[in-house]
Amino acid sequence: MKKSLLPHLFWSLIAIAAYALGSRSSQSPEQDTTLQAQNSPSSLSSRSTNHSTTQNPLKKATSSTSSSAQNTPLNENEIRQLGLNLKSAKGPLARREAFSQILKHLSPENALLMREQILHLGHNSQEFREFHYAWGALAGENAVLNGLETPERDTASTFAGWASASPSAALAYFDGLSPEEKNSTRLKWGAVYGLVEADPNLAVKFALDQQEAGDPESRRLIDLIARQVLRSGEPAEAAAWASSIPAGEMQDTAISRIAQQYADEDPIATLEWAHTLPPSDGKNRALRASFSEWAQENPTAAADRLSSMSDSPERDFAAYGFATRVAQDDPRVGIEWAGTIRDEATRTNALMETGRTFFRQDPEAAREWLQNSGLNEEQQQRVTTRRRGRRG
Repeated sequence: MKKSLLPHLFWSLIAIAAYALGSRSSQSPEQDTTLQAQNSPSSLSSRSTNHSTTQNPLKKATSSTSSSAQNTPLNENEIRQLGLNLKSAKGPLARREAFSQILKHLSPENALLMREQILHLGHNSQEFREFHYAWGALAGENAVLNGLETPERDTASTFAGWASASPSAALAYFDGLSPEEKNSTRLKWGAVYGLVEADPNLAVKFALDQQEAGDPESRRLIDLIARQVLRSGEPAEAAAWASSIPAGEMQDTAISRIAQQYADEDPIATLEWAHTLPPSDGKNRALRASFSEWAQENPTAAADRLSSMSDSPERDFAAYGFATRVAQDDPRVGIEWAGTIRDEATRTNALMETGRTFFRQDPEAAREWLQNSGLNEEQQQRVTTRRRGRRG
């Protein structure tokens, strides 16, 4: 029986293209911020153990028709009629309905002809990516191989679909590639998106394997996985997941990504989580994020807690987060708190960041402060030139 595919499509495909193309043309990992999760399982563990039963309103709408579509295959004229219906659809709802009919009747046997019906949409369209994700889930290697031969950008989506539906087979295919082929940006990003849908832990292992192989993009892969985990569950669950990643820079990257969103929701819970982490850059970033958000919600309580902390790297990063947030309301207070940081490098960074806020709000007063700030000439220039760069 044909597996229902639509529930898996909408939360990942826009970001597949953004990362696959973005990593090729630029180094900004922020291009997938428009992505929204469509399924929110109660826990990450349930996703990996009972993935096929994840509830989604779209599943009920499509599961009853997917098997009948396979039992009554369309002939060529009927498939081309579906394409005509899509081209003539007026408005987004009619277009979505026409496109859903194509996905409903898609099969490994008719995929090439079906693909002809959506080519006019362009390879940057959401429908193009959804179609190839569905094809990859249905046909696996055949869909991926077809994508490798076409001029359109469909490889990432087809490989994501395959990795989501059959992670073992997709990984075996990837492992059999030459080192040059494994460096394919689209295959890597497709693998990550598909594997994280099947099981986030498989995606982590893939990223760790890439790190061991010397892939310079491995940290971006783990960051991307953390984003997807956040979208499909609660921040507390994502935090627990990140804590289970082997210690090192990959875990630090995941913790750093998750900490900010967790702190946005519950800075106190984020602080408690941070205290459970071993000393690391990830822990420092979690502390900074928690005190930054706490300073916005309740600066008095955050200041009291900060004052009770003994001198330590943890206290330094907590003060960094607090100082940079309160500086937005009162730069002088932020600068004063930044000055309490004991570590010289951390204190310097905090002073420059709070100083830039001060300079944006009151350039003359900030220039006067800079003369006795303890920052050297180069650091002072960095405080003042940032503002001019933003204006230009």
